[in-house]
Amino acid sequence: MKRLIFILLLIVGYVITMACKSARLGPEYPITDFSQYDCVVIATVDKATHDSIGYNPLKTFKVTINKTLKGNLKIGNQISGKAKKEQARAVCPVHLDENSDYLLLLTKSVNGYRLSRFSFPVKKGYKYFDDYITQIEKSILKNNKN
Repeated sequence: MKRLIFILLLIVGYVITMACKSARLGPEYPITDFSQYDCVVIATVDKATHDSIGYNPLKTFKVTINKTLKGNLKIGNQISGKAKKEQARAVCPVHLDENSDYLLLLTKSVNGYRLSRFSFPVKKGYKYFDDYITQIEKSILKNNKN
């Protein structure tokens, strides 16, 4: 019986440590090198489909561009894409709310755009949202000069 309890506690402990964790974003946006991203935009989510299992990860999305910080997308462009397939490493999958604005870092592929859980999409209204935009604009400008 003690052995069964020990094994059960071990399994529960393992599951808890492997559970996803939402990014804790502070005053500084955690990404400073945007070279791996084709587009950095502020966009309104028109449609988002999420898987119905687990943490309801994002499957596909359709957004309208409001502002482009990097890339050649124009205001009003509608683009679609999918969540990037990647190993979770205990980071929660992306979840997008329809009719909400987000800061999105996107990579382009043959089949549309990809959104990574490690690009830290930020919903407008988050207390550092505007600060992140300013930081990203400065970083991209600095890298373009070099």
